[in-house]
Amino acid sequence: MTPGVYRTGDIVLPAIPRAPSLSVELSGLMPNRDHNGDLLMAIRRMPRCLSGERPVIGVLAADPFLRVDQMADRLMEKGYADLANVPTVSQYGAAFRTVLNDLDVGPAREFDVLSQFAERGFTVSIAVASLDDVPLALSLAPHQLFVVPSFDLWRSQKLHPAGLIAFCEQVAERCQRLPSKIPIVLFAGRLAISSTQARDAGADGILLD
Repeated sequence: MTPGVYRTGDIVLPAIPRAPSLSVELSGLMPNRDHNGDLLMAIRRMPRCLSGERPVIGVLAADPFLRVDQMADRLMEKGYADLANVPTVSQYGAAFRTVLNDLDVGPAREFDVLSQFAERGFTVSIAVASLDDVPLALSLAPHQLFVVPSFDLWRSQKLHPAGLIAFCEQVAERCQRLPSKIPIVLFAGRLAISSTQARDAGADGILLD
């Protein structure tokens, strides 16, 4: 992330060194990073949020050292009131979900932290990487859903777009049952997914690296 003017539709993250063949959000899970520490330092350099603009700030919500009050104060001081759990530890995949939750560093912590931000007046969007995430995510009435890839989609040393498209279709099908529409944004990264494919899978938008 470099200082600049952030606008609606932007996902604002601290600098994330990209791991080979990984998208930004998967690279963001590498253990040699302090995502929220880097984010706090970056917020100091960020300009005030422009009136009427709603960029989304990506917070590592599963971080047990995250101080919600501190992060909330720093963001509000600059006028940023939209955030999401990007990256999300749910991207580690189904095999790690129970272990992470048992250690209180899993998706369950993320949803609790997002609820705390919402109580402080933030508009919350939610990243989902598993169908197990969707019911609780929807119960928090998110502003939008970000469909992100998990390591479960990793095959033959690379991510495959077909799996992410199929997952997006499943999320969209769940959302169709809701009384009001929740926009879906597909995090495609560098995967070969077109805007037409994303739309056909039920997404309202697509984010590419």
